[in-house]
Amino acid sequence: MANLLFMTGAVIGAVLLTLLVLTLLFRPFRIWPTPAPGSWQGYVFWPMFRSLNALCFAVAVTDYGNDLGLPLWSRLVALALLAGSVGLFVYSFRVLGRDNSYGAQDGLVTGGIYRWSRNPQNAMLVIVYGCLAFAADSAQTYVLCSAMIAVYVLMVLAEEPWLEAAYGEPYRRYCSTVPRFFNWRRALARRH
Repeated sequence: MANLLFMTGAVIGAVLLTLLVLTLLFRPFRIWPTPAPGSWQGYVFWPMFRSLNALCFAVAVTDYGNDLGLPLWSRLVALALLAGSVGLFVYSFRVLGRDNSYGAQDGLVTGGIYRWSRNPQNAMLVIVYGCLAFAADSAQTYVLCSAMIAVYVLMVLAEEPWLEAAYGEPYRRYCSTVPRFFNWRRALARRH
């Protein structure tokens, strides 16, 4: 079963990554952000995106026991970090709002956790899938989680021109002061 799930995820991941790269290379071709409900992009992107997310977890569970040898303590730490990252993802999702998270233009959000990262949801999900891979410690999970991480990074890159077109100068100013993923400088400055 794990092999079938993995192969399905690998195909979906390859197609999704290809579509996102095409979005970056050819601006008129845009798979993300999806233009509107009912568009072909929505019918293509969302099922593949959601399937790949689910398949990462399904493969992590079904391929359990085929670990590559990471010590149990490190896998448990990864699992704890995964849980904390999911919590921060949920918080940042609530701050941004459901509609904005799915490509609406309900206003530029720059407060709260968005003072620390322009993309805290994606940043947290990169950590979630990295931690899932380490917690499962299986080759198939590493491959699918790597594809999922790449999808989240490419989604951020693909939506930046769209956000700039939607919000103009305020978005450019925001980009100049808040990093794409993690605001290490601000975090380190708070420690002193």
